Amino acid sequence: MFQAIKTPNRPFLFVFFCFLSLSLFATEPGTRIKECSLLDPGVPADFFFSRALREQVDGFQAAQRRKPEDSKLSFERSVSFLDSYHLCLKEVGKEPSALSAETQSLNYLELGSLDKAWEWSEVARSKSPEVSKDQILLQTRIRIRQGELAKASDVLESSLHKFPNDPDFLYLLGNINFERKLWNQSILYYTALSFVIERRDTHSKYKFLTAKALGELNYKLDHPKIAIKRYQEYTAFYKNDMEVLFRLAQIYFVLVDFKHCRLYLEQIREKNPRDIDASHMLGEIYFMDARESAPTYFATLKKEKKIPKEGIIYLLDRFLNGSTTGLEVKLKTYIQDNPGRLSPRIALLELADKEKLSDYDALNSETAQYAYEYRQYLTAEKILRRGLSRIKTKENAEEERSLFWEKISSCQEMLGQWNHSVMATKEAITLTNETEKSFRLRFRLAYLYLQGNLKKESLSVSILSETIQENPSPTHYYLRGLAYFQLEKYKESASDFTEAITLDPKNPNYYFYRATAYDKLKQFGDTEADLKTTITLNPNASNAMNYLGYLYAEKDINPEDASKLLNQAVSLEPDNPAYQDSLGWVLYRKKDYNRALLHLNFAASLALERGFEDPVIYEHLGDVYLAKKDPVNALQFFKLSESKLKSETSKDLVAKIKKVQKEISE
Repeated sequence: MFQAIKTPNRPFLFVFFCFLSLSLFATEPGTRIKECSLLDPGVPADFFFSRALREQVDGFQAAQRRKPEDSKLSFERSVSFLDSYHLCLKEVGKEPSALSAETQSLNYLELGSLDKAWEWSEVARSKSPEVSKDQILLQTRIRIRQGELAKASDVLESSLHKFPNDPDFLYLLGNINFERKLWNQSILYYTALSFVIERRDTHSKYKFLTAKALGELNYKLDHPKIAIKRYQEYTAFYKNDMEVLFRLAQIYFVLVDFKHCRLYLEQIREKNPRDIDASHMLGEIYFMDARESAPTYFATLKKEKKIPKEGIIYLLDRFLNGSTTGLEVKLKTYIQDNPGRLSPRIALLELADKEKLSDYDALNSETAQYAYEYRQYLTAEKILRRGLSRIKTKENAEEERSLFWEKISSCQEMLGQWNHSVMATKEAITLTNETEKSFRLRFRLAYLYLQGNLKKESLSVSILSETIQENPSPTHYYLRGLAYFQLEKYKESASDFTEAITLDPKNPNYYFYRATAYDKLKQFGDTEADLKTTITLNPNASNAMNYLGYLYAEKDINPEDASKLLNQAVSLEPDNPAYQDSLGWVLYRKKDYNRALLHLNFAASLALERGFEDPVIYEHLGDVYLAKKDPVNALQFFKLSESKLKSETSKDLVAKIKKVQKEISE
């Protein structure tokens, strides 16, 4: 993943000839002054600098021609000339310049003398009135070559607010953090880079590399639909990247979109007929999802000589051909050696059903559980319904049927089928006579009424109120508190969270949600106290840190505490747009406008990547630009905020828009 930084471009030849002209036309014969003990009279010290630059250029050119020995010799000569130049400066009481120190640092970097390279890079920075982009990238290269990726990241991050839209900085930060396996940090920078590319640099050399990186990162962080979008941007240009095509197939498999999964696997087979992995994965998908077409496909594999003499494809082929002798033992052995594979479990379950094996019920439950864990919810539901249909008149049949309906409800919930999930849960409730199980199922029903597009908070409250009378559990008070909150009954909500805390005083979630209710009731002292308790009970409670830090910023109090809290929240979840927005807002209140813009742009780009646009973030961006006396950009973001509001535009935002429009027209 990691790619080396290219050498910064500089006008070496131009500088060389300028210094050469100084040496040729310095003074007339007879009046020449000896400037340095190492040089003849009349020859300026800059002669050594010009020779050093020339040798450095020769070193890079030799490296490009793949002549390492010549390259090394040129860099060594450049070091020697610069040593002489610095000695000449010392004789007249001068110190190395930023340019000569940077040049020497670059020489030592190319020679692999990394400690000396760093020392000279520090000299270069100390001699510069303002640190340049080249100096920062040079120090980043040194840290990378030293294997100090964390320090390389620190070099870039410390100056990022000065170069917030620089593609090189953002790409390197994304790349370095990817190598460090800091996925959330990496996605922050790659997302910001994508934002820059789309708006400022549409022909960027990083465009497709960024799309691929974002595909991989969103896949790792369980954002499969965004991963697909980014991978498809990449494959639109790089059509033959088999690794990415296979990853797309894997994602669609996880999403239970077997149609698109097969499409990408067929593409791989077409582009690379010798590919085995795609051919075998496609065989498993045909077996699980398109059984009527599976025999034809397996016949094709046999013709292509892609059915081995052992393994899962061999076993599935035997099952399809009806060759079941000894197959049960072979499938069980394979499952024991490969517990993560679903297709052999399905084959074994169907074999148990067909052969009327005694362990069918256990296999049904186990296979459904594995299908559920691998997100194959439709498959899991299908297996469970088959098992449900076999339960007849055996002892405790109703309790077993109740358990099946509960599991089916869970599958439907994960598929977003809220009404079906509610009906399945109700069926489970009617079938059970176990008190604890009934409480659990009623809690689940109350929970479902708060989800998706159901929004039946009153029904949820009613179920929980009845349950609480019988079983005053802290989780039931907690859920009813959430229901009351959604109904905007904040006093009742706070009261229920208090009851939950009384029963379970060590649960940080109860304090956090009571704080949100107190905030709605304008009880700042209670809100602050509960948020602090949440953080005490859970030192990683980033939601509480963000909430409290933002409240401090809004009230313009405790600025240092606000900054500390929000920096902690961002360090825990760097790719959370709400946290980046809060930190940007605190920095705005501290009048640190460049850093505020950096974090607010992070927030805007992350929100876009997740598929939404937050009007609050845009309004904050407008506020910062207004403070920076940039009314054009301020108006752009105020208007953008107004366009994304779902409710009526606030009076404050309307006033800001009118003010900026007036300022621009004057």
